[in-house]
Amino acid sequence: MAREAVVLQIVGYSDSGKTTLMAKLIPLIEEAGIRVGVIKHDGGHDFEWDQPGKDTWTYREAGASLVAITSRTKTAMLEQRPLPLPELIERMAAAGAELVLVEGFKRESYPKMVVLRRPEDQELLSLVSGVVAVISWDAFGHPGVPVFSVNDRERVARFVLDYYEAGKKGTG
Repeated sequence: MAREAVVLQIVGYSDSGKTTLMAKLIPLIEEAGIRVGVIKHDGGHDFEWDQPGKDTWTYREAGASLVAITSRTKTAMLEQRPLPLPELIERMAAAGAELVLVEGFKRESYPKMVVLRRPEDQELLSLVSGVVAVISWDAFGHPGVPVFSVNDRERVARFVLDYYEAGKKGTG
């Protein structure tokens, strides 16, 4: 039987604080004994992971479809094709992630925490599905879901941990 991970998206407009929030949450969740996997959507950019002149870059430039590198402490694999979010989540779970935090992929249907920086960003709440919480820089609200300050990482982490526990019961 394939492992299942609990999935939670963190969405918001550019520069809303998604990455900073996730970087503050990850250690708190890992300290609770939960293995966290992270998937980042690069909205339309063609990111570069390996560096020009390095062996992995040379192999990729030579046309390899897949390039992997491993050391005593880590492994990375780069594929020369986009993968759908469900497949990325499945791979994260197979690699041992218990909770997968997804930054971006606004159109996907997984449960979402929406990060709002400016008052005009509230429109995003009507454009996405599955909102389970709002993380705000100001006193924004959303009927029916908890609202947290972006600076209250402990309360946000407690929400994520509770969400994870409820999700494990639903998938177990």
